[in-house]
Amino acid sequence: MNIVTRERVFTGIALLMAIACFTYPFVEYPHLVNSGPNWLGLDVSWQVVLSYAVDNDWIWGKDIVYTYGPLGFLSTRVGIGISRWVFLAFDIYLITNFFFLFRDYLLNATDRFIALATVFCTTLLMSTSHGSDLSWVVLIFSFYWMQRAYTDGKYIYYALIIINLALCFFIKLNAGLIGFAFLIGHIINLLFSKRISYLKSIIVLSGTAILVLLGSLLLKVNLPGYLKGAIEIVKGYNDVMYLDTECYTRTEHNVNLLFLGLLITTLVYAYFAIKEKKYSLLFFVGITAGYLFLLKKQAILRNDSQHYYEYFGYASLVFFSGMFSLIDRVKIKKLYLLQFVFVLFSMFMIAEYPGRQIDKSLENRYFTIGNYFKQFRKYNTTPHLNSAHLRYIPKPVLEKIGNSSIDVFPWDSEYIIENGLNYKPRPVFQSFSAYTAYLQRINYEHYLKNAPEYILYDYDAIDGRYAFNDDFLVNLFICKNYTFADSFVSNSRYRLLLRKKTEIAPLQEVETKQITAGLNQPIPVEWVMTMRAELKYNFAGKLQSILDRPPVIQIVMVDRNNAVRHYKTSVELLKAGIFLDRWVASTRGFEVYMRDKNMLDVFNTVTIKADEKYFEKDIKVKYINYK
Repeated sequence: MNIVTRERVFTGIALLMAIACFTYPFVEYPHLVNSGPNWLGLDVSWQVVLSYAVDNDWIWGKDIVYTYGPLGFLSTRVGIGISRWVFLAFDIYLITNFFFLFRDYLLNATDRFIALATVFCTTLLMSTSHGSDLSWVVLIFSFYWMQRAYTDGKYIYYALIIINLALCFFIKLNAGLIGFAFLIGHIINLLFSKRISYLKSIIVLSGTAILVLLGSLLLKVNLPGYLKGAIEIVKGYNDVMYLDTECYTRTEHNVNLLFLGLLITTLVYAYFAIKEKKYSLLFFVGITAGYLFLLKKQAILRNDSQHYYEYFGYASLVFFSGMFSLIDRVKIKKLYLLQFVFVLFSMFMIAEYPGRQIDKSLENRYFTIGNYFKQFRKYNTTPHLNSAHLRYIPKPVLEKIGNSSIDVFPWDSEYIIENGLNYKPRPVFQSFSAYTAYLQRINYEHYLKNAPEYILYDYDAIDGRYAFNDDFLVNLFICKNYTFADSFVSNSRYRLLLRKKTEIAPLQEVETKQITAGLNQPIPVEWVMTMRAELKYNFAGKLQSILDRPPVIQIVMVDRNNAVRHYKTSVELLKAGIFLDRWVASTRGFEVYMRDKNMLDVFNTVTIKADEKYFEKDIKVKYINYK
C-alpha cells in the first residue's frame, strides 16, 4: 500500500469514527420518579429549566443565574421548545471537529495502528451523550485549532478557535472563561514567537469580543450579571460541593494516578521542547496541564461519583489536540504506546461504573446511528407536559393557584412546569445552589421587587446541610410576607402552598454586636436570629482548597435540651449567615415557625468545627436580628 493510499484509508477511518460520535440519544426526555428521596428530582429539575428558560425568553444573568448558559440545552439535550434542526446542526459541527482531530492524530503518528487503537478506545470511553463534559470537548477543539493556527496562521483557524470558545462560553461559563484566558495566552505566545502580527492579533481579539457581544444579544444574555452570577455559583460549589465519603477512595486514587501519568507524559514533551529550544511550544504544554488539572478538580468537586468516571472518559482527549505532533524527537513508538496504555487503564477503570461496560459502549457508539435518526423524526418539543401525575398537585390546589405567578422550594421545578403553572422563580432557582452571600442577596432582592403570588414550599437540603441556611434571606422574607394557603402530600412529602400578603415589607437588619470567637469553641447564641461568621483559610488551607478539595467544615448546634446536631457548611455559607432563631427540622416545622415559632426548640450554642491546621483560629462573628 503506497503512502497516498494509506493516508486515504486512515482518513476514511477517521471519518467513520467521527460519524460514530453522533450524540445519542438524540434528545433526553425528562425521567421523573414519584418515590424515593427528594434529591432524585434535583438534576432533572435544573436540566428542564435550562431549556424552559430559553423557550420563555428569560434573560440570563438577570432572570436566571446558573453556571450553564443559554446553550446549556446542548449538554442536557432536553428539547423543550428547541428545534430538532438546532441539535442536528450542532451534532454535524461536532462530527466535523472530531474528524479533523482524529485524522490529524492518525496521519501524524509514527505508529498509526497504535494511534488507531488509541482513538477507537477513546471513542468508547466518551459518553454517547457528553452531558456536563460537552464544554470540555469543545475546549479540546479550541486547543486543536490553536495548534493549527500556530503552524499555519490562516484566518479560518482563528475563526474556528473563536467559534468554539463562544460555544463554550454560552454552554457553560466556567469552561468558556478558561478558554478565553487560554486564547489571550495563545495570542501573546504567537506575538513573542513572531508568528502573528499586531494587526492580526487585534483582529482576532476584536472578532472574539464582537461574537460574544452578538451572541449575548441573540441569546438574551446580560453579560455583567451572567459573568458575576456564574462565577459566584462556581465559587460556592467549589467551597462545599465535594464528596467527603471514603466510599470512593480507591477510585479517586486512580483518578490521581491517571492525572499524574498524563501530566508526566506532558512534561516529557516539555523537556524535548526545551531541549530543541522550541520554547513557544511550552504554551501548549501549559494549556494541556491546565485542562488535565481543571478536569480533575471537577471530578472531585462535584458531589457525585459519576464525575470521577467522567475523568477517565475525557482526560485522554488531550492526546488529539495536536500539540504532541509539534516536536520532532517525540515521534517515537514508545510514547504512542504509552498513550494507548493510559487509554486502556481508563477503560479498565470506567468499566467499574454501572452502565458503562465496554461492550455496551461499543454498541451505543457504533451501532445506534439508525436510532439517532428515528428519534430525530419522532422529536417532540413538549416532553415536559407528559408527567404531571408524577408531580401530583391536587385539583383544588391547582384551581386555587390558577394563572397566578408561582415559585417552588427548594428545587423541584417540575411541580410547576409539568402542571402548566405560571412559573416565576428566583434567579438562583434551586436553593441548594445559593451558596454565597451574593447569590442569596440577588434572590432576596428579586423577591422584594417581584415576589410571586404563590410559593409551593418543601423544606429540604442535600449533603447534610441545615436547610434554612440555603437561601436563608428568602426564607426569612417568606416567613414575614407569606401566609399559609393550603397543604398536601405528594411523592410521600408534606408540601405547603403559601400566598403572598397584600403588603410586602423588606427585612430590616439590626446588627446587635460583634465578637471574636475561636475555631472549635462553643459560640453563645445570645438569643439572636442569625449570625455571620468570617472564617479564613491559612496558607495550608488555601493550598489545600486549590490543589484538591477544601477542608471539611461543620457547624455543631446545641439546643436547650442539649441535643447536638451536626451540619455541613462552608466558608461562603458562613459569610452568608447561620440561622439560629429556632430549630426547624422539616416542612411541618417550617409551618410551625411561620405560625408560632415559640413552639420550636432554641439553640444555646453553635460551634464551627474544622481542622485547625487549615484555618486561622480566630473567627469574626456578627450577631444579627431581622425585623
